[in-house]
Amino acid sequence: MNNTNILIIIFFVGLGTYFLRLSGLLLSSRLKKIKYIDLFLEGLPPTLLISLIVPSIIKVGTIGIIAALVTIILMYKTKNSFLAMSIAVLLVALNRNGLLL
Repeated sequence: MNNTNILIIIFFVGLGTYFLRLSGLLLSSRLKKIKYIDLFLEGLPPTLLISLIVPSIIKVGTIGIIAALVTIILMYKTKNSFLAMSIAVLLVALNRNGLLL
């Protein structure tokens, strides 16, 4: 494959990406008028966040689950997400260094 073919491929992939984003912007104004679509779109960010976080928690094992529960409880009690996540990271770090469990 020569350089011309590579440049043509890069151009068309970039063009496709641009049109996908543009179509999303154009359709978003029409989709928000539908009640069920609006509810779906409002619930999407937490769902995506959970789908990214849960596999990591499970991969770490028991200490990951404990740290996640500690984070949830501390966030609920203190309303300070930075403190809660810092303590959870500290728990995992202590466990990895053999100082916990």
